[in-house]
Amino acid sequence: MRLFTLWGAGLMMLVVGALHLINPQMMMNTPGVELSTVNHLHIIRAAYGGSYLGMACLFILGALGRIDRHFALVSVVVLFSGFALGRLVSIAVDGPPVGLYLGVLGAELFFAVCAIKALKASKR
Repeated sequence: MRLFTLWGAGLMMLVVGALHLINPQMMMNTPGVELSTVNHLHIIRAAYGGSYLGMACLFILGALGRIDRHFALVSVVVLFSGFALGRLVSIAVDGPPVGLYLGVLGAELFFAVCAIKALKASKR
């Protein structure tokens, strides 16, 4: 469970981060966000591309045993739960987003729950 969670969360963030870094407008087309200035592109490449790739490294390093796996799993719980909380608040306040983002919410909740179960199993 630990390796599945760390590899799954890591690969998910690797793909999404790389796509935001390489082609930010493509990633913003589905939700209908137009990136019309250098500053818009800068924000997406840094805040999504760079930070997601950083998270991917953290999770994958945990999967490879290069950093403490417990720490990496706690990071999955904290980061993915934080994303999910933000999405749930937005749904409650703003209404539902495009279906893609509901799928992402499902993936974030799935990996957060997997990480919690892996942490509980490792305490036995």
